[in-house]
Amino acid sequence: MNDWDTDEGLSADLAEALRARAAVPDRFVRLGKEAFAWHTVDAELAALTIAEPEMAGSRAEGAVLRALTFVASRLTIELEVTDTALVGQIVPPQPGELTLRRRDGSTRAVSVDAVGWFHLRPRPTGRFQLHLRTADGMSVVTEWTEL
Repeated sequence: MNDWDTDEGLSADLAEALRARAAVPDRFVRLGKEAFAWHTVDAELAALTIAEPEMAGSRAEGAVLRALTFVASRLTIELEVTDTALVGQIVPPQPGELTLRRRDGSTRAVSVDAVGWFHLRPRPTGRFQLHLRTADGMSVVTEWTEL
């Protein structure tokens, strides 16, 4: 019989795990998260080449970004920013998986269909990065971007 066979044993083990986590300095946790970001070091960086603002409104108002284009050597990631989503396409069209990564380390993955289309709902806010893995194994990461 191990400690997890009872509620008391499980609670004691969980409490010990929380105490152990609290003993790790915040600097070590931050460094560990930053080191994890290197797991995509073999991915090609897609540079932001076009950022088109919405032209409606007066000059005194800040322009709202409506289109972003990231270019890598073998593909382009085109994004349209709507009020509720990021809608995009991979050019040339190909299937894969696109992962949105936030600065806090949280992620959200969506499928890219056979014609390269995808959408991210709800639309991300703040700083984010996109990581694309195509069906043929290509890996592309965008610059950090902020909406």
